[in-house]
Amino acid sequence: MGLSVKLYRYAGLKLSATQLATALKKIKYSPKSKKDAAAGFTKVTASGKKVIADIVAGFRVPVLSYDKDGNLTPVHYVSIDKGTAYVKTDKGTVEVRGSERIARRFKSLVEDATGAKLTPLNLNGGTKKIYDAAADIASVLLSGVEKGNLTQAEFRGIGIQNEDEIGLYTRRYKGEITRFRGTFPYPSGAFLTTTVNAEAGSLMIYRTGEGIYEKDLNWIVDLMEDAALAQR
Repeated sequence: MGLSVKLYRYAGLKLSATQLATALKKIKYSPKSKKDAAAGFTKVTASGKKVIADIVAGFRVPVLSYDKDGNLTPVHYVSIDKGTAYVKTDKGTVEVRGSERIARRFKSLVEDATGAKLTPLNLNGGTKKIYDAAADIASVLLSGVEKGNLTQAEFRGIGIQNEDEIGLYTRRYKGEITRFRGTFPYPSGAFLTTTVNAEAGSLMIYRTGEGIYEKDLNWIVDLMEDAALAQR
């Protein structure tokens, strides 16, 4: 129903895009059996200062099943996830399109192979920009609030972006929008519902009609990355 995107900032990556692509190509996805929770890459390419890597990983999932005596016993299956990662050496960022667990697996593989450190990109700056442009917002979580013992404030409802209290909490009590779910226009003209978890560097963009256009996806990722990098 939607596309999950995880954004990272990396540090300590000393390889060029071509060198990184060569290193990742060595980590091939080659499970030994259907029950092998292997992880690796099926395709890696370098283009300019960007590396694009298709990752596949297996995850063991316990499922309760009845045995021949009618008793429930755990049986382990392997669930396969796929995703695509974009390492942007000019920006020092990584974009992973896929589930949260495939993003974690990619992070682990890259850190082990290169010695680099990947940390979630803080999306507070970009979140504020798309919040202001939203046509409708369903929920907002403010964090870092300095109001007595209050450190967080959550708002839910119809048209809550017009509530004066949200502005009050951000201006007077130094709160930041760390999570929100809303619908706003993308460059193609499509109105897409999007959930942002700013502190975790995560986006969930929900498909509608023909789906999600590549230019729309690139637009919101660039917006988030550029706003985060400007806060350095």
